[in-house]
Amino acid sequence: MPTALVVEDDPDVRSIARDILEEAGFDVVEAADGDQGLEKLAGPDHLDVLLTDWDMPGRVDGMGLLAEAAKLRPQMARVMVTGCVAGGCVDGVSILPKPYRFHQVVESVRTAMDSRAHAGGQASAF
Repeated sequence: MPTALVVEDDPDVRSIARDILEEAGFDVVEAADGDQGLEKLAGPDHLDVLLTDWDMPGRVDGMGLLAEAAKLRPQMARVMVTGCVAGGCVDGVSILPKPYRFHQVVESVRTAMDSRAHAGGQASAF
């Protein structure tokens, strides 16, 4: 079963993302902000995909977390969740606009994982 790291400072949104991914067959590891997300990335847990909010409190925001994920776990698929820009993909990172629906979360995560698998897991600038 694949494992997703969900990093979101809003507990309600984090809970929704967790429920969606668990229903889709993922194990989920949660973090309440970028600092906690960085601790999880640096830890020993197997993680297949990072789903992170863009704007979060703390020393590390979503962009910083994506950059660290590329360094620490270059094989990991990455999805940025934001209400600031439209969806799509930038430099190997899928962008999921808020508000999102169940199928959009699952589709974005699976597409990101498929893209990483086809790219050989090479790190990007994020």
